[in-house]
Amino acid sequence: MIVFMIATMVFFIASGAGFELNTVGYLQAFGYGLLTVLALIALACIPVLIYCYFVKMIPDIDYSVRAAFAVTLVGLITDVIF
Repeated sequence: MIVFMIATMVFFIASGAGFELNTVGYLQAFGYGLLTVLALIALACIPVLIYCYFVKMIPDIDYSVRAAFAVTLVGLITDVIF
């Protein structure tokens, strides 16, 4: 799931550049894609921690990755539709 999210973010960053990228440009797109995915997973941790607190369940990073993956899929679907 994380690889798919990184690939999706890198694709949209590279396609949004609007011109031919060289090697450094692709490395920058990969770096920004990785940073975006890490930030998305970190933001997804907040509702997961709140939910796990009320349900009295031990929080796990898998729940945050799944929530971030769902957000990525929703973003991908809305980008394709609109």
